[in-house]
Amino acid sequence: MFDNYIVGPFPAFIQNLTNLTDLRIYGTNLQGPIPKNFSNLSNLEVLMLGDLAGNHSYLNVIGAWANLSVLSLRKCGLTGQVPNTPPNLPKLKYLDLTSNNLSGSIGGLLLSYKTSNYIYVGGNNLSGPVPSEIVQSSVSLDVSYNYYVDGSLSNNPSGQKQFINYLGTSIDASGRINSENLTILNCLRMNECNINNLTNRATSFAINCGGKQVEYSDLMPIMFSEDSTDLGGSGFHVNATSHWVVSHVGSDPFNESTGIVNTSDIFETNMQELYQTARTSTSSLWYYVVGLANGNYTVQLFFAEIVITHGPGKRLFDIDIQDQNIRKDFDITKEAGGSRKATNITYEVTVDNSILAIHLYWSGRGTCCIPYEGAYGPLVSAIKVTHSQDPKTSPPQAPHSDSARDDVKRRGVVAGIAALSIAAAVISSSVVYLWWKWVSLVKRPMA
Repeated sequence: MFDNYIVGPFPAFIQNLTNLTDLRIYGTNLQGPIPKNFSNLSNLEVLMLGDLAGNHSYLNVIGAWANLSVLSLRKCGLTGQVPNTPPNLPKLKYLDLTSNNLSGSIGGLLLSYKTSNYIYVGGNNLSGPVPSEIVQSSVSLDVSYNYYVDGSLSNNPSGQKQFINYLGTSIDASGRINSENLTILNCLRMNECNINNLTNRATSFAINCGGKQVEYSDLMPIMFSEDSTDLGGSGFHVNATSHWVVSHVGSDPFNESTGIVNTSDIFETNMQELYQTARTSTSSLWYYVVGLANGNYTVQLFFAEIVITHGPGKRLFDIDIQDQNIRKDFDITKEAGGSRKATNITYEVTVDNSILAIHLYWSGRGTCCIPYEGAYGPLVSAIKVTHSQDPKTSPPQAPHSDSARDDVKRRGVVAGIAALSIAAAVISSSVVYLWWKWVSLVKRPMA
């Protein structure tokens, strides 16, 4: 039950359907809490609940489900402390507790489910260090925006790529990242920003999302930076040259689809290369620009639907800029008038802390599995940001030089002579006309 506008409290009768093995409810207008006797659904193998408003729910809704492999309670209003001994879920491979209000120690929670392939616990109030044994190449791990999560990430001597997102935490990863990137990441932390260490404050930037570097000329040449890094199921990439960061969290439980998609056919645009690739996510995409000069900016977002091109599938997602929602349930195909067609969004924004934040995220709307599992969530082709000219600060007119003043005088004299000439012509014409009328009047009586 998803992608509809059903309202009311979460249906309590479901907790009595103890034979259920697969239950998915998200993208509705239902109100929490989740009934506490949900733990009685002992046969569950897949449980995906999300996007619940209203009253809080608690982790005691999770039972000791011996067969559960997928547990997603994203944005369900979960609150309270994580128990010292979380429920035993021996077959769990996918855990998503993103965007709730959970608090307590993150270590015990992660270690309880360390055999899972995907662990998403970002956007909570968890605290403490991330256990080193949980950081491994086989696990996509998201602990981002838990401001009290700290500790150190050890070096990765094996050279294996590890998909971990720890933006917005106090984790020390200095052994894994160079000083330039670390300075930029520090600016995205809650209380630590070394923005003054950044040189060459930018007033514009552009990204070719999911693609290689490409240059286009408008009024002046614009270079769209490459954005083709594989972020796996969770990760981020820092572009130290242009001071921007892309952050991604999300993977479909049933399909390890890539976050970068491409096509060869794009219609009705002279900038095809920008729209032939895109970065996508089944949950959340963030783009940050760090070190912008404060002021007014024009943000352009470029889109073309290149995945759901046939059939009844529909992609819907939300867009925030500077924490302000600018589009709800945005549909690329509807906006562009068809698939593989280009469309843009332009938005004016003010930057007052040197950081621009663009967030594209899924809220449970749209189809899930057309043309394949995981074909949902945000998709973006390119981003362009330019400094806006404030009309209140238009440059004053340049003062006249001596030669310019002489030109003005000469133009004034010429204009005066022309005006006098016109006046003289009018007067002369009037005199001739009056003389002619007088002659006519004199001759008429004589006749």
